This record gives sequence, C-alpha cells and structure tokens, in this order.
Amino acid sequence: MVVLSLLLVLGLGACGGEDKGDIVAFCDLAEDGVGMRPAEGEQELAQLDALEDAAPPDIREAVTTVANASREIDEIEDLQELFSKAFALEEAVATARQQIRTYTQHHCL
Repeated sequence: MVVLSLLLVLGLGACGGEDKGDIVAFCDLAEDGVGMRPAEGEQELAQLDALEDAAPPDIREAVTTVANASREIDEIEDLQELFSKAFALEEAVATARQQIRTYTQHHCL
C-alpha cells in the first residue's frame, strides 16, 4: 500500500505540467549578484547552476547564456550557445546580463 501511494505521488508530480522555475530562488540568487560577473571556483559555478535551474522559462535562455560563458566548451549542449561561446561571447553575455537585470527589476520584490 505504501509503495502504491508513493508511485501515485511520483506519477502525479511527473504529470504536474510545465517547468515554471522557482521565482523566489531565482530572485534571491539574482539579487545577490549571481551571474553578473564571471564565475570563479566551484562554489560560484554551483550558484550559477542553481540560478539556471531556478530561472523561469521566459528568462532561462539569458541565464543559460551567462552560465555557458563560465562553462568549458565540452559542457555546453546547445549548438547556438557553442557558436556564441566561440564567436560572440562578450556581446551575448552583456546582452543576457542586461536581460536578467531588467527581468529582476520587473519580477522580483
């Protein structure tokens, strides 16, 4: 019975709809300046990963661009992001950081 209940809960969670991110966690991290400077060290990379995981869908692309700027080439999955890393990194990251600032100003209290 316990196993059946657990499977039911897990199944409902998996069917819960689209990923909406975690606006509270995103705002906390963004307001602490995560993503506004290059990540240095494992702790800052972990915070950047947390920012990307928490990002709502409408700002996630910008956060991924910023996160990918701190990642090694072989860790980047998206071909467009690989291109940006190789050819237009500074401009792409500056634009993405501005999008994050604007989003934070409008969506975070």
